[in-house]
Amino acid sequence: MISDKAVEIKRKLKVEPIEGSYNSYAVHEKEKRDWSGNIYLTCLVAILAIAFFT
Repeated sequence: MISDKAVEIKRKLKVEPIEGSYNSYAVHEKEKRDWSGNIYLTCLVAILAIAFFT
């Protein structure tokens, strides 16, 4: 089904000129950092520190 509503997608792009070429650019999409691994690691360290000092 075709809809008349336009959906705006916001993407963060990083455009860099390619060295050694004329008028050529490399386009990279910026990625969001995944903080979930760091949060789990911090919780684990906190639990181990509490267990060690009590």
